[in-house]
Amino acid sequence: MRKIYKPSLFFLSLIPLIVIIYKTLTNNLGPEPIKEITHHTGEWALLFIVFTLAMSPLKKITNLNIWISFRRMFGLFAFFYASLHLMTYVGLDYRFDLENISKDILTKKFIFIGFAAWLLLVPLAITSSKKNDGYFET
Repeated sequence: MRKIYKPSLFFLSLIPLIVIIYKTLTNNLGPEPIKEITHHTGEWALLFIVFTLAMSPLKKITNLNIWISFRRMFGLFAFFYASLHLMTYVGLDYRFDLENISKDILTKKFIFIGFAAWLLLVPLAITSSKKNDGYFET
């Protein structure tokens, strides 16, 4: 029974992406489609960060180790949706106009915080593979 948990959660974690793809294909993103995609991916990135951080307290509360086995997957989905969020902002919203993007990063606090948060997620995602388990321990 436990072997079905991870694949099920993996599929459920893809549903927000499927929803955005469906809304895009059916022209159902509303009057501001780029804004809708940006908000959708950003909200799900934040939710997956919360899910990731909730695994340790859930383990302590329930005394079940299974919660910890979901932490890596949720963290990688947080990075995935944060990267989609960033790519939407950079590619669709600003069309890779690096001058205006850098101006935004320096003048708008929420853009700066979002970019800094994504930069902090990068090394976590890179070092999250099972191959790296124990590699950085002394």
